[in-house]
Amino acid sequence: MKKQSPLPKETKAFICGDCGAVALDQNNICKPAGMVQKGDWCGTQGLRVPDFCHNRVNNLRFKCQNCSQVSVNSELLCEPEQMETPKD
Repeated sequence: MKKQSPLPKETKAFICGDCGAVALDQNNICKPAGMVQKGDWCGTQGLRVPDFCHNRVNNLRFKCQNCSQVSVNSELLCEPEQMETPKD
């Protein structure tokens, strides 16, 4: 993946209540459960790597190589790496 400029730490993102992934647009996660700031989220160790979207609509995801957090938007991660999409 090419080098990108990550968004500022105060950037707000929606967090999914099902899997813990975040997104800039609440329509890109299935169960919006509130908001976090990028600085409070990326860089902290997640409890588990989120499962893929249960509804299989938000499966294009990125994982941070540094902290293992997952996002629908690569810009919310400091070192994004695209995750494999699940096989049907």
